[in-house]
Amino acid sequence: MISLEQKLQYGNTTINYTIIKSSRRRKTSELTVKIDGKVTVRSPIDKPVSEIERFISKNAKWILKKQRKYKKIIPAQIMRPSYEEGSTLPYLGRNYPLRIMNHQETKENRIELVNEKEFVVYLVNNKLSKRKIKELYEEWLMQQAHSVFVNKVKQYSIRLEVNPRRLLIKNLKSRWGSATKDKVINLNVNLLKASEDVVDYVTLHEICHLKIKNHSHNFWDLVHRFMPNYPDKINWLKVNGINLI
Repeated sequence: MISLEQKLQYGNTTINYTIIKSSRRRKTSELTVKIDGKVTVRSPIDKPVSEIERFISKNAKWILKKQRKYKKIIPAQIMRPSYEEGSTLPYLGRNYPLRIMNHQETKENRIELVNEKEFVVYLVNNKLSKRKIKELYEEWLMQQAHSVFVNKVKQYSIRLEVNPRRLLIKNLKSRWGSATKDKVINLNVNLLKASEDVVDYVTLHEICHLKIKNHSHNFWDLVHRFMPNYPDKINWLKVNGINLI
């Protein structure tokens, strides 16, 4: 894989973009503008840079329109955890302060959300690595996920008159959930870091797939019927999603 940083002057605006040349099996160029405004072109490995520049120039108006749209979206609300004393850990849309303390009566390292105010890590010994604190936090999230997700799935299943066969909770890196043809609902445990209305949206989204498998206008009409402001939840995930996983 080859990565090249390039720029194009379009009127009074400079468009910075990254060219990623990968597999020879790729036949066409793919242009993406991320939520942070970064522009990427994935192209065949043998495509000349000059040809890619013409491709960017041809799509410059579209690129700038996308970048302006993303700038209007609210700033990220969830902070990415550093797992250090004085930092924060997210849970249901809030950034809770993290406190680390020794506790003589503690028989094993553990983490608790205390009085809905802060996360406290209780240590057996004086120190614990950030990796271990992360593991404690992720284990705690998984414990909370069962009751939260079961209730959400039950709520929307009743409203849509469907019967999921099973709920699976996973630590996913590239998607928030899915619904299989066998009526199994998969939900990402990292959704518990999001605000509760976003958890509702993803749950509703997957439950709707038990009725309509694709993303046709009929599917989105169904989602809209139960959550008219669902596009706000999609935008929230676009802005904050990178800090949830």
